[in-house]
Amino acid sequence: MADINSFRENLQSLVSKFEKDKVHYVSKGYPKAQVRLDFLNPFFKALGWDMENKAQKPPHERDVIVELSPSYGRPII
Repeated sequence: MADINSFRENLQSLVSKFEKDKVHYVSKGYPKAQVRLDFLNPFFKALGWDMENKAQKPPHERDVIVELSPSYGRPII
């Protein structure tokens, strides 16, 4: 897990990013999939999760497993 000070800095950076362009981020034109890339993945990475499987763990040991959506065949977490 990331240390608390590093987490706070990363979290504050995400909050600042959101506040800077809030109108865009809350608009209907901002795709949900982009929320994951812009905010969720960085948040969990700040918590110390290996979002990209840099440790090259097998699927059953990874921090994050991307699954296919049953209705769309698209990746979901």
